[in-house]
Amino acid sequence: MTTKQWIGIEEAAKKYQVSSRRINTWCKKQEITCSEIDHYLMLDEDSLLRCIERHTQLSLTEKELEKRKERLIKESEEEIFLLQSMKELAPVMRQIIKELAGMIQNDNRRRMFLFIALEGSFKEYCKQSCQNTYNMQDEFQRLIREIKNRTGFLKTYKDEMIHLKAALRLYEMYYGKDCLYTMNTENQMTKEEKEAIALLNTPIENLGFEVRASRVLCEQGIQTLRDLLELTYKYGWNRLTKIRDLGSTTQNRIMKRLQELNILDDTDEDVSYLYKYLDK
Repeated sequence: MTTKQWIGIEEAAKKYQVSSRRINTWCKKQEITCSEIDHYLMLDEDSLLRCIERHTQLSLTEKELEKRKERLIKESEEEIFLLQSMKELAPVMRQIIKELAGMIQNDNRRRMFLFIALEGSFKEYCKQSCQNTYNMQDEFQRLIREIKNRTGFLKTYKDEMIHLKAALRLYEMYYGKDCLYTMNTENQMTKEEKEAIALLNTPIENLGFEVRASRVLCEQGIQTLRDLLELTYKYGWNRLTKIRDLGSTTQNRIMKRLQELNILDDTDEDVSYLYKYLDK
């Protein structure tokens, strides 16, 4: 089996036109990754190429080096332009990648996708996860194909989100910003809670109080049973006697009527089961 990454010293000398002696010297200086197998020196071809490049640059004059740099820039002019242009889109691309990752259900595959797509290093990911590079490349390619096949889903998802946002805005326009919260709260309420809240919102004039008592309470801003119970919950029922034109006799009649409606406790007339629903 031929391994592309490793090359014999004689083959390397012939291929790159460098003497075996010189390559040996580089190996001794540990400038090249190498391994001796049965007295035969094998070289890591990538490290050999980097070493040759370094020594080639060192042997060039400053003028030759500058010319070489200009030639490389000219050859890569289009790629450099594209990279510079895409730089502005980097934050957007990173966000898109993160949203695509949300489509991957498996945690390990999602982590792999995010790391490789954002960091751009298979080797580093494989090193950290103790995985084989070639296996990871195959897995990543499969993952990309799966995501590509779901591009239709992304468009549908985007359209649905636009439709949903438009619908929410329409509800807000017609029913106010708290409409959805109110609807959701109502759906979660028990029958007992709904009945209690309906009773709390009963207008004072519908509770069967004397006409004079109802009029005085309404004049004081106590329009519903909720208003009345909130006042008495904070200050006690004796607070009613401090209202002008509403004495202790009227107070007792109001409390008696509330007992008849089972709003106040028969045994403890200061207590109402509706107090616990005042914050609803």
